[in-house]
Amino acid sequence: MGHETSGVSILALGTAVPAYFVEQAPLYHWMVEAVGAGPTLTRWLHRLYHNSGIESRYACIPDSLHPPGESRFAPSRPLDEIYTTAERMAIYERESVTLGTAAAQQALQDYADEAGQALTVAEVATSITHLIVVSCTGFFAPGLDLMIARQLHLRPTVERTLVGFMGCAAAFNALRLARQIVQAHPVARVLIVCVELCSLHIQPGQERENLISASLFADGAAACIVGLPATADMDRFAIQGFHTMIKPDSESDMVWRIGNHGFTLRLSPRVPDRLGEVAPQSLRALVGDNERLRFWAIHPGGRGIIDRLAEIFQLDLQQQEASRAVLRHYGNMSSPTILFVLHALRRHLRDALTPTTEGVAMAFGPGLVIEMAHLVYIPAVRSRPPERVMLETGTSVERLA
Repeated sequence: MGHETSGVSILALGTAVPAYFVEQAPLYHWMVEAVGAGPTLTRWLHRLYHNSGIESRYACIPDSLHPPGESRFAPSRPLDEIYTTAERMAIYERESVTLGTAAAQQALQDYADEAGQALTVAEVATSITHLIVVSCTGFFAPGLDLMIARQLHLRPTVERTLVGFMGCAAAFNALRLARQIVQAHPVARVLIVCVELCSLHIQPGQERENLISASLFADGAAACIVGLPATADMDRFAIQGFHTMIKPDSESDMVWRIGNHGFTLRLSPRVPDRLGEVAPQSLRALVGDNERLRFWAIHPGGRGIIDRLAEIFQLDLQQQEASRAVLRHYGNMSSPTILFVLHALRRHLRDALTPTTEGVAMAFGPGLVIEMAHLVYIPAVRSRPPERVMLETGTSVERLA
């Protein structure tokens, strides 16, 4: 299979996190106090937080930086004092616009910097023809898509789509739609913005499923621009194809519902093994023999997921590092997380002067659904060493310095 060097690509990436930096170790102590944990639950929480693979996260609310007695999110408070879903959505409406806009601005700036045509961010913004916004942690209307479009001063004719409530894998739904748009309209420039404020959904009580979610999830936003490359002077991920698969009889393994005190998430401990059952089959359907894949962007839904997939696919430490680093420094931010991983991977591939290289991205969501994308990293022409290389088609081409 030859590399698609001029096809639909992820042309730019941007990430953003909210203001409040939270370290995992102090957060464990906060949670012990916040839930009123006895000795048995305290020991369980210690194992949960210590083995999470997370060192720090970010939140849009400062509550975990103050004593639990000062927080209406603290699980041990009386129910009539806990934030209602309506109150949490009011915070979401305020904070999601700011955070999503910041990530989008980073992507627009990244495109301007890489295009090499002295473009301004404003000029890049006016070139956006389609906006796809992804979120599963809040709702309001007029929606997040319209608010971000206004904040970025996108054209009033920009075509907007909202991908809602599809969980951690939802960025792939946006990328698939963006690719279809560009294939149908080659001049299209699609801006994707993923925003999640998971910290708003800490649940009252001591139910362990809720405590597991609270130990993993965090807030963040990421954005990317999808289109046909206007110049060879841009590092990019060419999108070769997608594969999606629903694991039969797994609907109860990952469940996300709206409750009276925010949204409740159920994560079964069987998820890593369930994914291990379908991931090899999905990868074969997408790329066939995976021996040529050099980079791996695995959604770090949790340490156990990375461990299981790394074992199945026999990944070395370098191939796991981007996913583990994102989990370590940011936690699981749901839909934006895979774009954080691609952002980290691109930086590594660029710094290593990596030539055109194939890889795969994958994430998982309620269903249980696995989503995969076959990507090709294509370095900017200016960063390629002058050498002749043989593509898989057998065609010899010269890389220009």
